[in-house]
Amino acid sequence: MRNTQLAITLLIIFFSPLHSQYSLNVKRTFFETNHQIYHAGYSDKGNYIVTTGSDNSIIIWNAETGIIYRTLAGLKKRPLTALYSEKKNLVLSGGEDMNVTLWDPVTLKITAVFKGHTGSIKTLDMSPDKNCLVTGSSDNTLRVWDLESKNLIYELKAHKKEVNAVQFSPDGTTLVSGGADKKLILWSMKSGSIIASTDTHKGWIRDVKFSPDGKKIASCGDDKMIKIWNADNLDHIRTLSGHNDWVQAIDFTPDGKYLISGGHDQLIIIWNIASGEVLYQSQRQGQIILSVDICPYRSDVISASLLSEELKTWAISGPDEAQWKIPAPDITAREETESLPQAKIQKDSAGLEIIVDEEHKSEGPQIELFSPSPVNGRIISNENEVVIIGKVSDPEGVNTFMMNKKLVRPSEAGVFEHKLFLQKGENRVQLEAINNSGNFTEKWLLVDCKAEFALTAEQADANIRSGIYYALIIAVNEYQDDDITDLDNPVRDAEDLHQILIQKYTFDKENIILLKNPSYSDMIISLDELSRKLTEQDNLLIFYAGHGFWDEKGNVGYWMPSDADKSNTANWFRNSTLRDFIGSIQTRHTLVIADACFSGAIFKTRAAFTEAPKGIQKLNEIPSRKAMTSGILQEVPDKSVFLEYLLKRLEENQEKFLPSEILFSSFKTAVMNNSPNVPQYGIIQNVGDEGGDFIFISR
Repeated sequence: MRNTQLAITLLIIFFSPLHSQYSLNVKRTFFETNHQIYHAGYSDKGNYIVTTGSDNSIIIWNAETGIIYRTLAGLKKRPLTALYSEKKNLVLSGGEDMNVTLWDPVTLKITAVFKGHTGSIKTLDMSPDKNCLVTGSSDNTLRVWDLESKNLIYELKAHKKEVNAVQFSPDGTTLVSGGADKKLILWSMKSGSIIASTDTHKGWIRDVKFSPDGKKIASCGDDKMIKIWNADNLDHIRTLSGHNDWVQAIDFTPDGKYLISGGHDQLIIIWNIASGEVLYQSQRQGQIILSVDICPYRSDVISASLLSEELKTWAISGPDEAQWKIPAPDITAREETESLPQAKIQKDSAGLEIIVDEEHKSEGPQIELFSPSPVNGRIISNENEVVIIGKVSDPEGVNTFMMNKKLVRPSEAGVFEHKLFLQKGENRVQLEAINNSGNFTEKWLLVDCKAEFALTAEQADANIRSGIYYALIIAVNEYQDDDITDLDNPVRDAEDLHQILIQKYTFDKENIILLKNPSYSDMIISLDELSRKLTEQDNLLIFYAGHGFWDEKGNVGYWMPSDADKSNTANWFRNSTLRDFIGSIQTRHTLVIADACFSGAIFKTRAAFTEAPKGIQKLNEIPSRKAMTSGILQEVPDKSVFLEYLLKRLEENQEKFLPSEILFSSFKTAVMNNSPNVPQYGIIQNVGDEGGDFIFISR
């Protein structure tokens, strides 16, 4: 093994005349079945990644975990480009339908469509103030739109062939565009006129980027070159030569000193802008590189390749990491520290230690503690748990508040209440708040636990993990559309399950939502409510009984709400929508039970079966996202054998702890022996399953 590693090392050194301090290392790879990626880019705050794919959908991924946050579906033709603005809570996509589609990523609804182009939309960008949109098309034109009024501001006609790339300058006063006519054009946003133009590229221009300070522009294309220009007048500064084929995509690091590129030679290269030197060259990636993008708040890079469902996240080494020092405002916490950070420490009026952000020290949110009231930054507790009550506020709005890296959701007025389980002795508590501009406040509190029988850290952790049990039970008997057959049994079966969960298991009535014959919006509203309420210590059971449908052509599965229209899928509930909610609802365990025709479609994202559980406690500790369904891609009868045996086993169970996989195994054979259906149990892919299991706990 050592000889092999040495040989590989020597080969790398011998064949790579590059700077060893600069490198790209793969951190993780995301994927989604049938979603071959055409475009990938970070959101404006860097917490998410948006991709467009061959399945005609746009996917929003959590950049740190790879969990799918939302899937935007329903386009008739392929989207070629998209961007996600967390600041404005919108997604913009454009593609082969010649339209720009404006989406609400929370409701998954299309809120506007910009029409006018007569060719595919190949590129788009949003102005820094988020007021304007620019699009470039294969119809050889650019269009600039007002995002508020949805009106067209300019139609810019100067390119002789299709426009492949466009970007606003960092101050929003100019635009740069590049096209198949080899032209690079600089436009004035004030007048819509051309400031400068050049055609020194010897092939199509594929991508253009302003440097973060707005002083330079980079362009790349089919002549294998990357050219650096003066952003005022397009005077040529430097040419970067090193790719062996078309250069498809480029991006600057936040300090503008380095550039990353990907091309048809299947290579990703890191460049020194000042010298034009190649600092690092990756191994061939096996396919053409379509997208590269650098995260604005972490030293990460993403790449996507032709004909691939995989999205790679790389860690970049070499460039000064201080340029990524601004924290991305999200629930993703900064890395854990054993002790207080080496930064300037002050104390507030209650004696709490404050870690001062010298650059924005007066702009962070205010954190106040009401109960218990600290004295010299310390609280003394005679119990092994304490409820901390306080308030967090900021004129710009509070984006995130965490206590010991756990997300705490304040009320609309900013008041929070959070229970801490204590170990005997001193417990250091970290309070972090981030406002909507990315400025943060960090405070530290000491809680001295004097309880004689205080829990150990392990006992406290197990206590927290048990969480609250929630359930969303959906049943549809009656359909408004006369062309959809009504059913007799789903509501009755759902009511039976409701009673069993309350009477026999640790589900309290107030934590169960029972939807009888709900509409599409009823289902969305309930899931959205759960996403706001649940925490990562809770457990969620989602049950559905009613009609289901599998679209073989579109490779999409649906549940049918009561307002479903047989001739229109607008109110059909996609399995991908459910999966996205499951990914965004913070729970320890989520279990989906579906008794519907074609219910197995939820596994179409590479379902996998687990082995028999080895230990209840271990299964409970590890997050899970599982589903059990009445069949694969087949019809099921109105009178469900699957539900008959599911309810029977839940009613007869005598065990204190019942893992869902054991439950499923106990009645799977009975269902197969008494019906033509083959029930399924497995993982819901890309929503955070780590191998645990949902545990039913008897009262």
